[in-house]
Amino acid sequence: MREIDVLLDDNSGLALEMVELDNRNRQAHSELQAYNNHKVFVYKHPLVIQRKQYDDTLSELYEMKRNNPGALINEVANVAQNIRRIQSNINKKKYKSDEEKQSWEQNLSRAEIRKKVLEEVISK
Repeated sequence: MREIDVLLDDNSGLALEMVELDNRNRQAHSELQAYNNHKVFVYKHPLVIQRKQYDDTLSELYEMKRNNPGALINEVANVAQNIRRIQSNINKKKYKSDEEKQSWEQNLSRAEIRKKVLEEVISK
């Protein structure tokens, strides 16, 4: 245990990583506990949030494919443009604060999930 303490004192990055992993483990535990107790997720863990976004987008796009195929094709073009625009803004450092950068990164993540779902919907 002392060896771990010395290692963590020397490398503050490892300590930060351990704290982040502990937070994710706690979130995962609370998700699983809520599911076991109530058969409902609380949507706090990043993996569960991402899966919910994926499922919601999938159902929305399948509905769009059935009802309005032209809008689906426009959506493909819009998502590709959004991804390029957000990546450009992040790479050129057009953000004013770290919070704005995190917001753009979350938007980029959502857009990439939407692109994956679009590829799946079109391929079927």
